[in-house]
Amino acid sequence: MELGFDEDKNIAYIKLSGMLSSKAILGAFDLAVADKRYKDGMRRLWDFRDADLFSFKSETVISMAQYSSIYPPGINDVKVAFLVSREIEYGLSRMFQMTSESRTPIQVFRVMAETEKWMME
Repeated sequence: MELGFDEDKNIAYIKLSGMLSSKAILGAFDLAVADKRYKDGMRRLWDFRDADLFSFKSETVISMAQYSSIYPPGINDVKVAFLVSREIEYGLSRMFQMTSESRTPIQVFRVMAETEKWMME
């Protein structure tokens, strides 16, 4: 996992690679929002371009979509983007987007420039 924080853009960059489990992704979420560089209201950009989510089942994605709702405002109500390169990650990210019950605006992208543009709007 790679974590980066851009205070000027107010974006936390979370890059994951390789075969991932739900535990790894939720752990990355916890680490990102607990990092001293993370500020309430900071947007999160998840970079899954080098990740493999092939082993995920739809029920796993649905349960993960509910996870951030346990966090207070400033964490669960910020823009979240998923950056993907393959169809499997795109589909699973869209499923996450559609089943999330939080107030978080979520979008899925394939190009970094488009992702950051949306996040800055």
